[in-house]
Amino acid sequence: MSMQRLSLLGILALAACGGSGSDPYQVAVSAANKKEAEARAAGATSPCTAVSQCGLLTFQSPTPTCENWIYKPYSLISPAAAAASAAAQEQNVLARQALVLAPPSNISCAAVMPPAPVLTCVANTCGP
Repeated sequence: MSMQRLSLLGILALAACGGSGSDPYQVAVSAANKKEAEARAAGATSPCTAVSQCGLLTFQSPTPTCENWIYKPYSLISPAAAAASAAAQEQNVLARQALVLAPPSNISCAAVMPPAPVLTCVANTCGP
């Protein structure tokens, strides 16, 4: 069974436990938001001495919106860089699962998506 399917089954199992937060969609959104917060906390913007040492953590919105992707610069050489990247990847899986569970939306978005920000390394800090 794929990791994505196992994650979705885990979210649905949590939702089936009952309580006020038992809506599967809301549970999925909450899980994606929690994982995003984890990735952001681990994604330090320093150190860097060159832009090649910087990367972007990319997050997908778990709710229907026109701004599908959110970016956060981070240092690829920080001690927690691998953990930040892994958490961001998990957030994307959870966000896609939440979108599958989302109620129908009447949102209409432009077909053109803005590009990812251009990275910089200024004063040993990665930024857009």
